Amino acid sequence: MLNAKAFANAASLVMAVWVVGCALLAYVMPDLLFSISQSWTHTINLGAVRAPFNPGLGSLILGFVSAVGLTWVTTYGTVALYNKFAKKG
Repeated sequence: MLNAKAFANAASLVMAVWVVGCALLAYVMPDLLFSISQSWTHTINLGAVRAPFNPGLGSLILGFVSAVGLTWVTTYGTVALYNKFAKKG
C-alpha cells in the first residue's frame, strides 16, 4: 500500500517546482516559454492569445496555489482509490 499523504506531498512539491520554474521562464525568456507551449499544441496557433505582458504577482500566486492544491487533492484521491482497489484485488 502507498501512503496517500506522503505521495500527495511529493507530487505537490514537484508541481510547485514546475510552477516556479515556468513563472521564472515567463519573466526571463518569454519567447522560449511561448515556443515550448506552441510545440505542445501542435496545430493550434497560440499567437492570437499570447499576452503582451508578464503576469502580475496576484496571478502568479493564484496559479501556484491552485496548481499545487489541485495536484495534492488529485494525487491523494488517486492513491486512496488505488489502495482501496488493491485491497479488493
